[in-house]
Amino acid sequence: MRILALHGLGSSSSLLKEQLAPFVRALGKEYQFKFLDGAIPCGRGPGVPAWASGPFYSYATGFTPAEMRQALRHLDDFIKEHGPFDGVFGFSLGAALAITYMLDQQQKQASAPFCFAVMFSPIFIVSPDDNYCEQLLRRWLSDDYAVFRSKFPNGEFMTELEDASERALAQYLQQVLSMQSMGIGMILPNTNVDFLGTKRPEEIPRLVHPDLFDSRIKIPTVHVSGLSDSPYIGKQSGVARDLCTPSIRRVHSHDGGHDVPFKISDVKAIVPSIKAMAEEGTQIRALYGL
Repeated sequence: MRILALHGLGSSSSLLKEQLAPFVRALGKEYQFKFLDGAIPCGRGPGVPAWASGPFYSYATGFTPAEMRQALRHLDDFIKEHGPFDGVFGFSLGAALAITYMLDQQQKQASAPFCFAVMFSPIFIVSPDDNYCEQLLRRWLSDDYAVFRSKFPNGEFMTELEDASERALAQYLQQVLSMQSMGIGMILPNTNVDFLGTKRPEEIPRLVHPDLFDSRIKIPTVHVSGLSDSPYIGKQSGVARDLCTPSIRRVHSHDGGHDVPFKISDVKAIVPSIKAMAEEGTQIRALYGL
């Protein structure tokens, strides 16, 4: 099994190697890992331990559609040069980017680029498609929604929205904006978090929410999250999980925070799911060519 591994925001492949070491040992030599550093130097990310000296990287300069297309091109070039890969392991931003990439590739090719995926604490999922939610976002920028914009994100903005899809996206946006308190703006200083104040649709991240996006990841997935992680990231991880097919996903939690679990008991509980989903994904690809 050849595995692509993607690190978190403001982290690095060398740090992810240390985070994944218990799983690499437990999975054995059958699983060979290839690690990719982000192309964008940045500050220390959420949850990165103080002893880690850097350098630190991101896969994206920001989260607009154009910036996400750039990040996906970098990832796709790496996969074409070093792949193919049977599976992908991602942590935080790396997990989110993997989901974005899989959804984008499925849309383009009607097939998945991997047999299975393991997602540790994914953050928000962002589409590279300018047209995704375009009409909804343009409504928000119109004069009719001036009161909504004045209340968003810290006021009672939900009272200004009647449509269920609008309410779902607004709540998701609020969760993402809350990450500013975790230092996201310092990690990526060029990221504009005043999505609606600019009144420029091209600057608004196209957050992918299962209530607004019909497609689902077609391959088996394993989802792992920390019970002590930020509530905002916990909700984002839940959104990411719901973008995957329920019948072929397994969900685990651990008592840690925003990190890859390292306790022997956690690793022993999760590794059988990884092996099972890897085997099922291989069978699905052989049978259906997904």
